[in-house]
Amino acid sequence: MSTRKPDADLSPVSVDSIAEDLFGLNIRGVKSILVLWRKPADYFDAARRPDWDNRFTPSIRLWLSFFALYSALNFWWFGSNQAMIGAFASGYANSGMVLPPDVTYEQVGREAMLWGFGVIPVLQISTMLVLSLIYTAWGERTTLAVRQRFLFAVIVPSASLMPVFLTIMLWVPQHMLTAYGLFLALVTWLIDFMTGYRGGFAHVSKTGRAWRAGLLAFIVVLLNTGTSIAAQIAGIVLIGQKYAIPPAG
Repeated sequence: MSTRKPDADLSPVSVDSIAEDLFGLNIRGVKSILVLWRKPADYFDAARRPDWDNRFTPSIRLWLSFFALYSALNFWWFGSNQAMIGAFASGYANSGMVLPPDVTYEQVGREAMLWGFGVIPVLQISTMLVLSLIYTAWGERTTLAVRQRFLFAVIVPSASLMPVFLTIMLWVPQHMLTAYGLFLALVTWLIDFMTGYRGGFAHVSKTGRAWRAGLLAFIVVLLNTGTSIAAQIAGIVLIGQKYAIPPAG
């Protein structure tokens, strides 16, 4: 009869592994993000090799980790954002929509907002995946895999700040929401531009890097803004149809 302990073949689980289980990021992932902020050229150089030099976490995994956090916190960010709920509720009220007696415009506005912002991550993930495969203006020959790595490397730094910016949005007054949205778009463009310029287009001149990085950052902001607006409109229409009382006759 064997006297081997049941866990004799188990490898010890490190704190790094526990961090990855909890947050989707381990110590290597955090280091990868810091490198993308400090010296993105090193990260992009490693992205050209199959094993990332055994130094960095793949960019798409980093980006999806932030989107997982974004999705998990959606209900807190937007469910308690009275300014945004008020904006949606005012839109329904100003439209003259008649609601059932037991339903308020605030309830309908909250549900439409949560539905719309719940769909945004799905749309943005889909559009970024497609863009990562078809955007080829890197100034060098690239495979599909390398293009995907490059694209997500460009947008990881700005994605890492979204939890902060969306938390700040909780205290933005209703009349300032549009201005704050424009501010977020500008900051996102600047961060994506600087990341691409400093790391993503190593084989072209400074001018070539500038227009390529600027174009890519603009496309990313345009797609993210477009998917956000489309999701919100869909939420407004669907929830409005759900609660609106049809006209008599």
